[in-house]
Amino acid sequence: MKIAIFDPFCGVSGNMVLGALVDCGLHIGQLEEMLQKLDLKGWELSAEKVLKNSLQGTLVTVSVPEETSARHLSDILRIISESDLPEYVKGKSSDAFRRLAKAESHAHGISIEEVHFHETGAMDAIIDIVGSFCGLYLLGIEKVYASSVATGTGTVTCAHGTLPVPAPATMRILKGIPTAPSGIEGEITTPTGAVILAAAVESWTGPHPRMVPQSTGMGAGTKDLQRPNLLRVTIGEEVGDDLWRSDNCIEIKTIMDDMDARIWPDTSGRILESGALDCYATMCIGRKGRPAMEVTVLCPVHRKDVIIKCIFQNTSTLGIRFSTVERAVLNRDFRTVETEFGPIRMKRAFLDGKLLRTEPEYEDCAKAARHHNVPVQKVIKASHCAISEIERNG
Repeated sequence: MKIAIFDPFCGVSGNMVLGALVDCGLHIGQLEEMLQKLDLKGWELSAEKVLKNSLQGTLVTVSVPEETSARHLSDILRIISESDLPEYVKGKSSDAFRRLAKAESHAHGISIEEVHFHETGAMDAIIDIVGSFCGLYLLGIEKVYASSVATGTGTVTCAHGTLPVPAPATMRILKGIPTAPSGIEGEITTPTGAVILAAAVESWTGPHPRMVPQSTGMGAGTKDLQRPNLLRVTIGEEVGDDLWRSDNCIEIKTIMDDMDARIWPDTSGRILESGALDCYATMCIGRKGRPAMEVTVLCPVHRKDVIIKCIFQNTSTLGIRFSTVERAVLNRDFRTVETEFGPIRMKRAFLDGKLLRTEPEYEDCAKAARHHNVPVQKVIKASHCAISEIERNG
């Protein structure tokens, strides 16, 4: 599988994404040819090598004619849907603009239909966003990863006036995405750059999969900053992972026939808070034919003594058995989805590099259900619907 890893160590903008992909080997002529499928006239692309703090990168410039009117989401979606672009490009680009519209509507307290795109709906932003997904498509990228997004400080002046950095819409787009404060004065992550990554990236921060690098590129921003104003992208072939991850842990067992079962929920919570990986109890028949509770706890090797002490302090047991066991653990990651009940974390499990199943974190669902006074099952269903739509759109 061909993958790309983005490293926005100095933020990200639309033209930085284009520059990094061109620097990785994307032919700008092929990119222009594909973008000509959009019903947009008068734009031009150019690319040049530049130095940023002694590091070389590619600066892509999008030249567009002056426009006097702003666009609505429906206008942009129509331009994309009526084109002959590949379905991947149309789907990802449309998703990016929907995210952008949702962020703008939240930031300004208006409906999505009322959002007027100014800077982010101008022709150069459309070229940036659609062009980025054209580039990924032309390079044959099947999956995108990224590390934390660096953000700036201070204020930025735009069509909405003087706003804090990151701008409110940018922060909305970055919700659920790891960020890293840079201390750099000014806007280094733009709404356009943020939304391209938000729509493209499937896994953040890592651990990234093993890969054989084939090319690496630096996309340059226009500003000169105290650190190299560059976005790095590395492209390569993913090295097949093992079907699952194996590790060793400690299995602790004890049987009690004299503990009040009513305290078990609190006791198991304390054991888990002490660092246990798993904790459960089963009913059994103990010595002398008495009903009893068998407790099983799995914990990391380095937490063994802490957890044994916790069990002695919070249960009636006088003795504990433990042994080292090996676990087979599926590779997994977390992805936050937006639902009508708020953000919900989804745990995704992978087998042989392919998505096996996705389940919402129950605690998130239960908290949202209480907040909105709805059955928890309704929140779980909404979470499944949200992640299904994302996975269906690629």
